[in-house]
Amino acid sequence: MEAATAQLVRDGVLDRVAEELAAKGLTPSDVPASFDLLLEGVIDSFGVVEMIMMLEQRFEIEFDFDELSADDFTKIDALSAYVEKKSLSK
Repeated sequence: MEAATAQLVRDGVLDRVAEELAAKGLTPSDVPASFDLLLEGVIDSFGVVEMIMMLEQRFEIEFDFDELSADDFTKIDALSAYVEKKSLSK
């Protein structure tokens, strides 16, 4: 298992949606901290579920939906920081 750093999580998520970002004229380095993947149309609700499952498997964590606000599940830096915190606390 690789250690989850916020940057590694961010890179992994943005790499997974690189095509969708490119369609919007963005590169991963263009994505601001508060970028909301769902509201910006990069992923849909099923994509949120897939992303959570991918992060749980890759970093061997389990999301606790009471620990992170629903709005933050799709904001790139809030999500990345949460995964890093969960990874360090296990």
